[in-house]
Amino acid sequence: MTTPVTLTDDAKARIAELTAKSTGATGIVLRIAKGKGCGGNEYRMEYKEDSDTTGFDVIEASSDASLYIAMSDSLYMFGMSIDFKIDEMKNAQFIFTNPNEAGRCGCGESFALDPSDFTDDEGACGK
Repeated sequence: MTTPVTLTDDAKARIAELTAKSTGATGIVLRIAKGKGCGGNEYRMEYKEDSDTTGFDVIEASSDASLYIAMSDSLYMFGMSIDFKIDEMKNAQFIFTNPNEAGRCGCGESFALDPSDFTDDEGACGK
C-alpha cells in the first residue's frame, strides 16, 4: 500500500527525537482536529503509547519511532509532505504541505479542506 504522507529526513529525525523523550512512546499520532480554528481544521500531534496499529497507517521514522495516521484522516492527507524546521528566532515547527487543503487561515494555524469553510472572504482569522 502507498503511504499517504511523505516525511523529510528532518521530520523523521524530530519524530524519533520526540518519541525517545517520552517513556513508553512508540511514535507520534497525527490527526486532523475538525471544527478547530477559523479554517475549520488543525493538525494535532500526540504521543502514541502502544504498538497497536489497528486503524492506522504507519510511516516509519526510525527503527524505534513511527508516525501513525488514523485511517479516517488518511484520505485528507494523501499526498502530503511533512518537514521540520527551526527558524532564525529558534522557533521549531513541523511544516505540513497538503495538496488537499483548499486554503489556510490568515495566521496559518488552521486550514480548510473546502473553500466554503473560511469565516470570511479572505480566510483571515482576525488574530
